[in-house]
Order: sequence, then C-alpha cells, then structure tokens
Amino acid sequence: MLASAVVRANGPPDRLLARRVLHEESEREGFTRFGVALADSAPEFDRFERWLDAGFHAGMRYLEATRQIRRSPRELLSGARSVVCLAAPHPPAPYRASDGTVFARYSRGEDYHGSLRERATRVVARARERLGEGWSSRVCVDSTPLSERAFAAAAGLGWIGKNGCLIDAAQGSYLLLAEIVTDLDLPVDSPVADQCAACVRCLDACPTGALRAPAVVDASRCLAYWTIEHAGPVPDAWKAALGEHVFGCDVCQEVCPWNAPLEAAASSLPEAPTRAALLDMGKGAWRRRFGATAVNRATRRGLQRNAALSAGARGDRECLPALRRAATLAEPGLSDAARWALERLGGLRL
Repeated sequence: MLASAVVRANGPPDRLLARRVLHEESEREGFTRFGVALADSAPEFDRFERWLDAGFHAGMRYLEATRQIRRSPRELLSGARSVVCLAAPHPPAPYRASDGTVFARYSRGEDYHGSLRERATRVVARARERLGEGWSSRVCVDSTPLSERAFAAAAGLGWIGKNGCLIDAAQGSYLLLAEIVTDLDLPVDSPVADQCAACVRCLDACPTGALRAPAVVDASRCLAYWTIEHAGPVPDAWKAALGEHVFGCDVCQEVCPWNAPLEAAASSLPEAPTRAALLDMGKGAWRRRFGATAVNRATRRGLQRNAALSAGARGDRECLPALRRAATLAEPGLSDAARWALERLGGLRL
C-alpha cells in the first residue's frame, strides 16, 4: 500500500494497473467493448484526406476545417500517448412509425453525444479516484475532431466494414463510440482481421449508390447527409430518394450479415411519430419529444422538410392539409419540400 502511494505521489500510475482500472470502470458504465490504440498519427489518415480531396464530404465543411486537428490526438491533448476506445450498443430494433416513416435506430432515446460523454467522463473520474493524480485525459465523442472509427479499429474493437461502419463479430455495427485520449502510456491492443470477405450486400443495397467503393461513402448521395446534415432545400435530384426515411438511413447495416442475429432477436419498442404528426408538431411538442435526442440535430423545420418530402415520395395523402399549410411558410427548405410533395400528390391548391 505504501509503495502504491509513493507511485501516485511521484508520477503516473503503473501502466498495467491503469489499463485494468479503466477497463473495469468502462464495464461499470455499460461499455461492452474496450481497447487501446497508440495516440500517434490517425490510422490510414491518407485515405481520409483522399476522401476529402474528392469532395465526398459534400457540405460538411467542418470536416475540411478540422483536417489538421484530426491528424493526431496530440492536437487534442498535448503529450497524448494512448487512445482508450469504448463502444456501447444501441437498440437494434427498427425505429418506424405506423405509416412506414423511418428514423435511424441510434436516434431512439436520449442523445448519445451527451450520454456517452457523461458515461466516459465518469469512467475517468472513478479511475482517477482509484489511481490518483499525475495524468491527464480528454473525453471525446463523434462531435470531437478525432478519427474515432479508425482508432477503434486499431484498438481491436472491430473492423471497418464495406459500409464504412465499425463492425464487431459479436455485436455487429449497431454501436456507439467514445474515446478517452490520455497521456498515460497504456499497453495497446492489436487490430482484428477484416471479416467482410467477398460480401457486397451493403454496396448493392444502398438506395442511392452512396457507397462508391468498399468503405468509401459519398455523402452527397447519402440519405443520412440529406436528412440530417444538410440545411435548406433538398435538390430535386434527391427529393424522391428519401422514400420513407426522415432521419438517417440504416439500409447498409440492415443487410449486413453480422447484424442479422441482432435483428432477429430485437424486441418491440415504441413507434416513431408519423409524417402527419411531424408536420403538425409545434415547438413545445418538439422539445418534449425530440429536444433531448439526437433527432434535435436536424431541427424541427428540417425534420418537417424531410417528412414533407417523404409524404410526396410515398404518396401520403393524409398529409395534404399539413402540406398546404407548410407550403405558405417562410421556411425555404420546408416550403419547397411541401410544394414539391403537393405537386406529386396533385394537391397544389393553397
């Protein structure tokens, strides 16, 4: 006990002990995967740069703006030596409404940006209680400019599938990621082998051909980009492509064989709101339903824009009254979508 106290007082904790404690505390917080990667240059960063240079990030200018920061975790924490990579599953059950409207599965429940950060922060706090001071850390989620999937793969949490997602052989790809960048010199893990083999189901199933090549996603063709990241009117070429999707798209994960057991075992969960309900949703109802969820990123008007496009694409005439009201609003993205849907439905009488 005295020796341990001396180590804590004079410097960082023993590296094996620190890894074990961080692992134990991550499990306590519900993280089901744990691994450590070297806090060196981001793995395969040249692929990311080629992706940016090809313009596949579409309108996500923040990715280009943070290019240099993403090169190394040491840009986020001076003296960083290790990246502790964590993963937790989200419910694999479809998030669908009675009229067929679809949300990405991860958007059900509280916003993972806040909840994962809080859980990882508690991991650090309790580890510090057990290990003492003498080390620094920074908690990251995907809103932090860190190449988290690349580091997660380097840490052995899974492999990057042809759909661009991190895939774990036991838990599939319905995973949420968080990281703890630290100046602790922790023992690192080895990557696992790519197990997609010759399977190309995700490439074939993508409804818009956004997967230009294995693990190469062209955001300008991706429904997740158009329904979440893009603000304002959706170009005519992509309006009908939304189909039943109003927030994100899970098609490339739904067809993945590694997710099949999870899909089969998924239990029923509460339904999502219909297109008509979304179009009629006021500010108060929005805050109550989506204010603390990841859906809030799309904004109320953005989601209503998506609902209007989905109504037109799917021929949902129950939305006609709401679409007529939306078409008169001074909200360019929504009014444009509503007018397009009304034209498709033959109801452009304002």
